[in-house]
Amino acid sequence: MTTKVVERTDDYTVELEPELGIPVFTYNRFVTGEELREAALRWAEVIEAEGADRYVVNTAEFMAHKDEDKEWLGETWIPKLLDLGVRVGAGVHADSAVASLEKRRIETALNEIDPRFEYRTFTSDADALAWLAEQ
Repeated sequence: MTTKVVERTDDYTVELEPELGIPVFTYNRFVTGEELREAALRWAEVIEAEGADRYVVNTAEFMAHKDEDKEWLGETWIPKLLDLGVRVGAGVHADSAVASLEKRRIETALNEIDPRFEYRTFTSDADALAWLAEQ
């Protein structure tokens, strides 16, 4: 599956997998606090504009989110995505034990937010997109 770059900044890259209409959001560097919120809200705009019900977020540049960022993502961002009709998300993390453990914790927490939402983690965009294609 190939993607088309829609937007690129120092903080993130937004791509679209055209066959499935799945946005792929990649952090280009570690961001936290207001920078993370701004990027995530921009991504929600892309999801809304594309009418997407699935997405990939690649956080391979992160070892772990700060607790306050995880709280905001769970309490604000995921409910916003649900309001936009998103039902499935896939996260891509670095191929390390620390990142894997952190992302599994996030996966569990996000799946507990709402029974209408399912989130899984992978170590590559290709694996994430393949899984989303089956959803």
